[in-house]
Amino acid sequence: MPEEKQLIQPLQVKRDEYGFWTHPAWQDDGDECALPFSWFGDHGLEYCLVEMENDAPEGMMEDWMDDGDYDCTPWQPSKPAGDGWFTFSIHDTEDGPVCVWVRQKVAA
Repeated sequence: MPEEKQLIQPLQVKRDEYGFWTHPAWQDDGDECALPFSWFGDHGLEYCLVEMENDAPEGMMEDWMDDGDYDCTPWQPSKPAGDGWFTFSIHDTEDGPVCVWVRQKVAA
């Protein structure tokens, strides 16, 4: 019998002192929050990745990269178009902070 998948629900986002937060359903393997994209589909989710570099107000990313101001708290990631999206993670990557939005897959 296949393992029952728990429905991932939105939670209140409480960002840390650097502006990061990750849903506890994200299994952190210690490798910079690496998670195979197939995981989302396996859990009935679709995802959308929003990069601070392409989303933050002008100057914020430059401060991040050039000044060593490693606080993305002022960045409020843009929500993707459509209904049902919620924040799954705001975390740093080699290319700067990203926000992973998820929502339950919509039946066709």
